[in-house]
Amino acid sequence: MIDPANYVFQFGGNDPIAKVQVKTPFTVYTEDAFSGKLVSIDGKPRQLAPFPNVNPLTGPIEIEGASNGDIVAVHILEMIPGRDWGVSTISPNFGLLSSNPLSPNLQSEQKEYVWIWNFNNKRSSLVTQSSNGISMTAKYTPFFGTIGVAPSYGEIRLGVVPGDFGGNLDLADVGPGVTLYLRSNIEGAHLYLGDGHYAQGDGEITGTAIEGSFNSSVIVDVLKSEELISWPRFESDSHIGVVGCTRPLDDAVKISVTELVDWVARITDLNQADSHQLVSQNCTLRIGNMVNPQFSVMCLIPKTALGDHISIYSNVHQTLSIKK
Repeated sequence: MIDPANYVFQFGGNDPIAKVQVKTPFTVYTEDAFSGKLVSIDGKPRQLAPFPNVNPLTGPIEIEGASNGDIVAVHILEMIPGRDWGVSTISPNFGLLSSNPLSPNLQSEQKEYVWIWNFNNKRSSLVTQSSNGISMTAKYTPFFGTIGVAPSYGEIRLGVVPGDFGGNLDLADVGPGVTLYLRSNIEGAHLYLGDGHYAQGDGEITGTAIEGSFNSSVIVDVLKSEELISWPRFESDSHIGVVGCTRPLDDAVKISVTELVDWVARITDLNQADSHQLVSQNCTLRIGNMVNPQFSVMCLIPKTALGDHISIYSNVHQTLSIKK
């Protein structure tokens, strides 16, 4: 079990805490966005986890054999909650509907609120109480809100930032059974994991999901591909997709769609115009978050739309899936 004595709050600039081999499952413990310190509705998020000490990351984890330019395939085998409850908040000047430094207004600040969400007996959903005692429910959908590798050119990026290295993507699809493809930017790639979520709607509107800790099983592989990927790529049993991160939101969409059109063309041997048309008629756009320094979007297409007998990175997703 990779369980760090100290967490980090940035991608890049850290010495590896562990080294893993490809095609060999390993387990890792990750803390919630508040480092496990926010445990009651009376807690003070901004005091317990002051910026930038939010989204603690486990890592970096060195991946044996990964070199600059390689594609690292990170497959999530299993995510087991570390607690019977999760926590969510609303904070002043944070979230889609609040004033913030990048989108200011003259409205009054929202007050600070905390909700504790408890699992039901089957761990299929979580329940909390409203201020007037009404039960509120959310479906349990585990995933890593933050997952990525060391950025390019020696950059150091805060754990709240998404980008071409991965990072704080907040995409609810990135959970058990999926593979995320990331470009390795340094020797060993340096993988970081954290910010586990028990549930979250698209956009992470309030600025937090139902945040929780996890004991997870992960497996990685290194692809010595001639193709140099620019943005994180996604594969599940049913879909492939590409993530784009920037502001404004429409430019993040353009990144994800453009990259997916190029990827689909390569997989299917279609020309760009045909691939553009195929993606346009079959894609789904998932908004990861609209609250961070950069917004995140993933454009997805079902594999059934790509035709029979396609091969995606020599079927590495299927190979890693059976290692559980």
